[in-house]
Amino acid sequence: MRAERLIAILMALQRAQALTAGELAQRLDVSVRTIFRDIDALSTMGVPVYTEQGRGGGIRLVEGYTSDLTGLSSGEAEALALIASPAGIGRDLAAPTRTALDKLAAAVPTMHQLRAQHARGRLLFDTKPWFRSYDASPHLDILRGAIWKDELVNINYRRSNGEVRDYLVEPYALVVKVDTWYLIGRVKRETRVFRISRLLSLQPAATHFTRDADFDLQKFWNTWCEKFEKNPPVAFPVELEISAKGKQQLLDSFGHWFRSRLEPLGENFKGRKPVTLDFEREEAALRILFDLVFEADIVKPTELRRKLRNQAKRVVAATT
Repeated sequence: MRAERLIAILMALQRAQALTAGELAQRLDVSVRTIFRDIDALSTMGVPVYTEQGRGGGIRLVEGYTSDLTGLSSGEAEALALIASPAGIGRDLAAPTRTALDKLAAAVPTMHQLRAQHARGRLLFDTKPWFRSYDASPHLDILRGAIWKDELVNINYRRSNGEVRDYLVEPYALVVKVDTWYLIGRVKRETRVFRISRLLSLQPAATHFTRDADFDLQKFWNTWCEKFEKNPPVAFPVELEISAKGKQQLLDSFGHWFRSRLEPLGENFKGRKPVTLDFEREEAALRILFDLVFEADIVKPTELRRKLRNQAKRVVAATT
């Protein structure tokens, strides 16, 4: 534990001009006395760290000093191999991510490189759903450029109800959730979320905007996702006959979406009960109901039942 704490202190001091012992103690959840002992240990190890008294003082590193990554713990080295999954970030960013990780891995000692290789050969996060491609949207590069430059864009967009509209958007950020890209932008001072796959056309407006300095991407996205899961758009209703086991599977995985429809069915019932579930689109219904192939029968729409049957046949063919 102490070795990892010394590394954390060193990294914190490299990022900040100066930190007080109290600030470091709060960050690392230890006493101020422990921090001073750790500073003495760093100094004994040859790290040029010193303390300045008085107003504006604190614990500092000699100007220009930087450390390498030789202090990584074994767990941190293994995590390097797992922090990015090409399947999860999309084909257009997979190659740059891989080369960046290779350069980072090259900076750590040989022992840790071997640990990273060991982890890569034993654990893989494949976030790509069945029967989905990762063909990159032709708009992503343009959007990234506009976001980096704070440049307005004109978009032609198909809404979830099929309506096509034009928007002048202040593009704030791109978000990829599992395998779907989203644009977060402001339209007439309202922050909105656009699905990239629904963009029909996009043109930079050659006009810049001023970002809201208080915009917190992580906070906005978490709040938006919570609201979306509680009140998803209703665009694709599906009539089912579902078993008690199938009902519980859906509640365990998608409780926010389906709880109001499923809980009235009761518990541990025999046979199957009819229920209508609302999905955002046919694609989502196919993906979710594929896992319930033995626990639910699709009544309507019949076309969805046919597509699900064909999807199951392709899985069987691929595994035999």
